[in-house]
Amino acid sequence: MLMNNDTFDYTVEISRDVDSVVNDLRNALKEKGFGVMGVLDFKAILKEKGFEFRDEYRLLEVCNPKAAKSALETDPKVGLLLPCTIAVYKEKDKTKISLLKPTKLLEILPHDKLQSLGEDIEPLLKEAIDKIRSDK
Repeated sequence: MLMNNDTFDYTVEISRDVDSVVNDLRNALKEKGFGVMGVLDFKAILKEKGFEFRDEYRLLEVCNPKAAKSALETDPKVGLLLPCTIAVYKEKDKTKISLLKPTKLLEILPHDKLQSLGEDIEPLLKEAIDKIRSDK
């Protein structure tokens, strides 16, 4: 089920657990030329700080090195917007995958080159998400 199509995110539901989604998403992203630089486990981080968080919530920091290099050469301040982020989380007993759309994020910078870069990479990120959604 696709939600919030007109907003800053691309969000889908998947009937699998968070751990398997994160693992398969890593592989699907790699096939599209992206690497996962890190995964933040918010439930574990918050627990470590003394706060209980009921649901699983992982934030993947995703990078395409070629696109990142091009973006940084266009405007070094774009580094403040990198890397791309994809959240995998539970909400009301459903697993969701949410991508912060690069096209929406890059609209805040006044460079046509960056906007076209976002238009190039966003479909690849969506394809990786859709691949794991349809695989299982």
